Amino acid sequence: MPETKDKVINFTLGLAALLATAYAFLASIYGGREGPHQQIWIASGVASSALAVYVGNSERVRLAAYREKMKSLAAEAARNYENLVANLAPSVSQAAAIADTALPALDRDIRRGRLDQSIVVGVSEITEGARGIFYRWDPGTSIFSLVSQWPTAAVAEIKNGSDVRHAHGTLVRVASLGEVFTRPNTASPFHATDPLTADDAVAVVQVVANDKVIGILAMDAKMSSLSTAQGFSNRDMRELLLYANMLAAGIGA
Repeated sequence: MPETKDKVINFTLGLAALLATAYAFLASIYGGREGPHQQIWIASGVASSALAVYVGNSERVRLAAYREKMKSLAAEAARNYENLVANLAPSVSQAAAIADTALPALDRDIRRGRLDQSIVVGVSEITEGARGIFYRWDPGTSIFSLVSQWPTAAVAEIKNGSDVRHAHGTLVRVASLGEVFTRPNTASPFHATDPLTADDAVAVVQVVANDKVIGILAMDAKMSSLSTAQGFSNRDMRELLLYANMLAAGIGA
């Protein structure tokens, strides 16, 4: 097994380095004394020191190769994760279509509402202390209306003119242009309660169903949370985009 082989090699190299170093020390003692074998001790001491250096260098080379292997495995794992995220959306669409067939008696809006709530709960679990929020957007009135949230206390409506948080324009750009918005150390525009302090991490993405923008999916969290101390990570954003695709697939099915 590879693990056993590595253990044997590490033990052998370590023992060789120990013995070579010990012998070099012994040879330095006897080589410093006058006698008929002084030159032999000196020569053997030099050879033993060289062996110890060679063993140390061999271990350094093996460690460098091991690190490169670990980097390669980490890169491969990251690629596999990206492929998983990219391939999940079609299966979600298929599941939504199956639900339409299996539950024909349920009203579509009821079923969609349940899906909305499931999605925002999933978003809230992306990172510690996060809240998931889904707003519908009316491009005619440019009003964002709250549909689902978890946990609670999100503002019910965001519209131009009465937007005291000055975030309406940013949200419109996300909804209309498909921009991905994320910012740490900011006041979340979704809090329904005051006072607002700049200690939130906020992320917002577009939701498009059947080539029509239907709203935005957002998450926010207090920056005091351990997992959001530096804002949302790239992986957090990929998961939020995945949830937006899942929501769009379910609504558009």
